[in-house]
Amino acid sequence: YYSKTYDRWAFNQYKSDTADAGIVRAMADRPGGVVPDKWTHLAGSYDSVRDVLELFVDGKLVGQTAYDSPWEARRGLQLGAASYNGAPSAFFPGTVDNLQLFDKPLAQDEIDKLHAQQTVGDPGRPALAIFDLNEAADAKEISGHGGVLPAKYNGGVTTGAAGIAGQAVTFNGTNGYAKIGQTNGPHLNTSRSFTVSAWAKLDKKPSGAAVIAAQAGKDRPGFELYYSATYNRWAVNQYSADAADATPIRAMQPDGASAYVGEWVQLVGVHDTVANTLTLYVNGARAGSVPLAGAFYADQSMYLGAGSYSGEVKNHFPGSIDDVRLLDRPVSAEEVQQMFKQRPLVKGRWNFEETSTTTPVTSPDLSAEKRPMNLYGGAQQGDGMIGFGGLQLNGTDAYAATSTMPVDTSASFTVTAWAQAAAIPDHGMALVSAEGAVRSAFEVRFQPDAKDPQGLGRWELTLPAKDSTDATVTQVSNTEFFNATDWNHLAVVYDGFAKEARLYVNGILQEVACGDADGDGAGDDTACQDLIAWADNAVAFRAAKTLQVGKAKGDTAGTYFAGAVDDVWTFQGALSDAQIEKLAGSMFDIPTDIPGDS
Repeated sequence: YYSKTYDRWAFNQYKSDTADAGIVRAMADRPGGVVPDKWTHLAGSYDSVRDVLELFVDGKLVGQTAYDSPWEARRGLQLGAASYNGAPSAFFPGTVDNLQLFDKPLAQDEIDKLHAQQTVGDPGRPALAIFDLNEAADAKEISGHGGVLPAKYNGGVTTGAAGIAGQAVTFNGTNGYAKIGQTNGPHLNTSRSFTVSAWAKLDKKPSGAAVIAAQAGKDRPGFELYYSATYNRWAVNQYSADAADATPIRAMQPDGASAYVGEWVQLVGVHDTVANTLTLYVNGARAGSVPLAGAFYADQSMYLGAGSYSGEVKNHFPGSIDDVRLLDRPVSAEEVQQMFKQRPLVKGRWNFEETSTTTPVTSPDLSAEKRPMNLYGGAQQGDGMIGFGGLQLNGTDAYAATSTMPVDTSASFTVTAWAQAAAIPDHGMALVSAEGAVRSAFEVRFQPDAKDPQGLGRWELTLPAKDSTDATVTQVSNTEFFNATDWNHLAVVYDGFAKEARLYVNGILQEVACGDADGDGAGDDTACQDLIAWADNAVAFRAAKTLQVGKAKGDTAGTYFAGAVDDVWTFQGALSDAQIEKLAGSMFDIPTDIPGDS
């Protein structure tokens, strides 16, 4: 900042976060040097090892002062003004450009690079945050980004593969990897708190460890996010020291868990130096944690798709990697959940526009999973709701099923379909279900009105807590439709974090509660029935077998669906109300992708 009192550029820190705190200030020895309408490059640096504040003006060190009592300011960054007791003040009358923040003291050669408008990093860590300040004249917000060093691909690497959000990179598992920073380009101080997250998908199970992301030390990495072939689980580790004989300190999935080939998974490793822990999250849920204190700083380059050990690149990853993120702080469990929930994955889509000539007849999966739907019994192609084709089911022996279950039904998932009954059913019949060993992990049925078989009826979702006959069952219903013989859009959403099950019909989550004026918990009208299409405290189990369309586990002839089904989707993750509404309201040219929120 500019100090009018001293007529000099200055860099300061306060001794404490109190109104009467003293100021420790670095500035030039004598007044002057501040010229209006002249661009000046300023850099303030604090070194906690040498306990010194330093000010550089146009690349030259002009002032330094001792300072040994730093404290953490938590109220956010301000540009163009200071903040005192929560109010902005000391406004800057001029122009600011290219603001950069670093989580380290800057050496003279790095100051020289910044003054010459060059990038800092490699060697060393790049900027923590960069504000280019290139916004348009009418902009109301300033955008920023982290400093990222370029990556160089080596060996068998394929770009442009389908990812969880746009495109991903596929590594061949033998010699393919990416090195970020060719001299030494660390992005994290691994001795401090940090978070690393990535989405990954194994194409095959390797015989040894397979590293997704790592930051190298001289002999051992500062961290590794990886697949462990020894345990057949996902893991994150840090080593006890940067030495060839160091031992890994590993957080991984618990006993009984395993990694799966061909499935996208989100992994988050969190190093917390306050709690002295290293924690792994898998698909938004805490998977394992171990004590960790005194981690070392690995000051070499970052790697994707492999790790580096005493300069040798090994443990190549056979599969795809997407959306790698690095944070210089530990994230909370809630933040991890949000990171995962905002990325649902399309795990299957069948619109029945085509069928094969094989036995059994199949209809292709439009998603990247390429998991065809098999047609059994009298199932055949007919008219549909979306496009021209649909699936025709006779209600006696016709149904369709995948060979493997496309989603993990014990985690958050979404399944949607269009359905049209051939006639008003006089008995319950299954539309879609997830087959377990004993019972369906979920099933959606049409249920007629027992008092009036020709009446409206209802769509019903059943969700048992375990794969057994004595399971606790969550059940919700929805009557938000005109007639079962019309085309109706059904959507099942299970939010594993909130333990909430929802059943949408035609994009609507029905919620009609009976009046309770006296608040006694009972409806004022005894004939009134609550119509609530969602339930909390719902627990689901993982279906081990198939996705079935037109029947459920244990169904016999007569309880199969009679009518037409079209455009069946499966998603890993819970879609939002807006996304469900968009699917229900879209009739033409629907891309096989996550629907937007607007």
